[in-house]
Amino acid sequence: MLTKLFSSQVRVKILKFLIMHSEQSFSAGEIAGGTGSAIRSVNKEIDKLLEAGAVIEELQTIQVNKKAVKVKHYRVNNNFVIFDEVKNLFIKMQTLDSEDFREKMKKSGKINYVVLTGNFVGSKESAIDLLIVGGISHKNCEGIVKSFEKKIGWEINWTLMDLPEYDYRQKIGDMFLYELMKSRKIELISKFV
Repeated sequence: MLTKLFSSQVRVKILKFLIMHSEQSFSAGEIAGGTGSAIRSVNKEIDKLLEAGAVIEELQTIQVNKKAVKVKHYRVNNNFVIFDEVKNLFIKMQTLDSEDFREKMKKSGKINYVVLTGNFVGSKESAIDLLIVGGISHKNCEGIVKSFEKKIGWEINWTLMDLPEYDYRQKIGDMFLYELMKSRKIELISKFV
């Protein structure tokens, strides 16, 4: 079974993408876009994941030129026998991938705090996946985050704030920060001065 799941790089990307978006279903084209893979490769590898029972195929009706058309959509099988183990493996691997991201953030400017939460720790309660606090331009930060997204294979919901905004929010007891601080998280950088 593990060979069916992990013997192809594209198959692993597809499985990871679907697991990290386990409440949604996607067409082959959407999966290709989300994983940066060729549509032909996605179609081939989806069949292997269907055989293994890791993915479920559904027909969904969509509107194309005012006509109802049925299109195959795929979602991860949450009842797959090793779903939880595979999901935890992907979450742990993202933590390893985050080391390169952390180094890029350190070199990008005066960064005080970087924390991973949400999808990075397997939590759906968090409003975001990544908080960055410090003196870095939004444009530079966006480039680093986009590069990290390509590496991990899914879109990150992130927030950037400078230190004065962070301090102000802390002072007034901002609920966004309060909820974030009490949730499960991984601190990549923490140097408040």
